[in-house]
Amino acid sequence: MARRRNPETSGGTLLSAARLGAFLVLGVLLAGFLAFSVHVAGLEPDESARGDAIIVLTGGEGRLAVATELLERRAGSRLLISGVHPDVTPDELRAAMGTSAPLFDCCVDLGREAADTTGNAIETAGWVSEQGFDRVLIVTSDYHLPRSLLEMRARMPDVELVAYPVRSPRPWTDVHSARRWVLEYLKFTAVWVRYSVSNPHA
Repeated sequence: MARRRNPETSGGTLLSAARLGAFLVLGVLLAGFLAFSVHVAGLEPDESARGDAIIVLTGGEGRLAVATELLERRAGSRLLISGVHPDVTPDELRAAMGTSAPLFDCCVDLGREAADTTGNAIETAGWVSEQGFDRVLIVTSDYHLPRSLLEMRARMPDVELVAYPVRSPRPWTDVHSARRWVLEYLKFTAVWVRYSVSNPHA
């Protein structure tokens, strides 16, 4: 005589499997975040780095000051500020940079089309191609660098991208920083998966 399947037992098995699956996914994400944090925390700017040009992505504290300092010591011949808000005037931006009018007028380009990191990559790729640059410094917050480089390398595979991280508060210092790093890790993971699926042999 065939044994009758117990719905309660089956339901309990499925629930246990779901819990185990959720636990495994959470564990993988946690391990990935720890690896991401250790990697980012170890990023240091190379003070001797030089390129044909400098690109700074707006949106993070200290980025503009670092990019301005690099331009003033001629680490690159031109500076693109990608993601400038449409309402910000050149005079306001120059004042925020604290640089001279001659240097700003000769060597700073404003990119106003980018609204996110993907937009930064598209805007940057167009500018680099138009200017004919082969090696550029990418200035952005350290936690933002991995995703920025992924997006940019996908659009500029033949250009040498030199990461120049701007230090930010670590995720273990306060809740705000922890939330920012976790969100960035999730965005990075999504972009990494997208490019891995679309171009698995890259």
